[in-house]
Amino acid sequence: MKTRLTPTRAPGWGAALALGLCAATSLIGGSPDLRVPPLCTTGSTRLPGKFVWADLVTDDVSSVRKFYGQLFGWSYVNAGDYTIAKNQDRPLCGMFQRQRPAGGSARPRWIGYLSVPNVRKAQRAVTQAGGRILAEAWEVPDRGEQAVLADPEGAVFGILHSSSGDPQDFLPDPGDWIWVQLLSRDARQAGAFYQSVAGYEIVENLDSVRPDDFVLTSDGYARAAVLTLPDDKREVQPNWLPFVRVTSVSDSLAKVKDLGGRVLISPHPKLLGGRLAVIADPTGAAIGILEWSQEETKGER
Repeated sequence: MKTRLTPTRAPGWGAALALGLCAATSLIGGSPDLRVPPLCTTGSTRLPGKFVWADLVTDDVSSVRKFYGQLFGWSYVNAGDYTIAKNQDRPLCGMFQRQRPAGGSARPRWIGYLSVPNVRKAQRAVTQAGGRILAEAWEVPDRGEQAVLADPEGAVFGILHSSSGDPQDFLPDPGDWIWVQLLSRDARQAGAFYQSVAGYEIVENLDSVRPDDFVLTSDGYARAAVLTLPDDKREVQPNWLPFVRVTSVSDSLAKVKDLGGRVLISPHPKLLGGRLAVIADPTGAAIGILEWSQEETKGER
């Protein structure tokens, strides 16, 4: 099912991030010692629809580096004006500093990139389904082709065709990305939009306590969730929210305030048995944390 949706204005910092990344790419490409690492070094697996990278646009890279480094154990490599975060020496995400737009309501945010077979074809699908292109496709040395887009509700996301293939599916270690979910005003229509862009199969989440919650799947794996925002949460803008695996949610939350962050959603028994929370880093960017065990994934895809 494909549904054409009415486009809305995308947040200003999505475009700012895109321009910033283009500038960072030029800087990286000009130095033989500072380059964006390839996504994959073990083969050329293609996993369309999988979220394979993330970038943080923020106005204070220094403070968020300290925050995430002490909270998740991330280490960092500078690539020009672009910071690459690693977990156990595995490149995980990037960080780029941009000044906040004057007089705007935009705030720092994480932006996830999903794998697509063809970036330019995916761009056309986005505009045909009512979304917007914030940064046209561009080539990143050693990385591949990517673009930054907004869906019809304004949620910003990236698409990426890796020149080295996509990282294989595995159970993430603590400190790795483990999940991503979209908060939408209409999860059914949002799911149809992303199906047209990335070819997902859409599965209704029958375990959810809310109506119209869906899971986006590809190659038999759940890639993301699309959740319908409650009517009483009009202040929450549609957006993608990535989750990092942690050993203990309670232990992680105990550190958040001391590190300058805030707890946005506390653990609740109805949310994965109290093993899930949402926090904000010192600059206000939202990110989820999730506690998971090896036993829970046996026999599951």
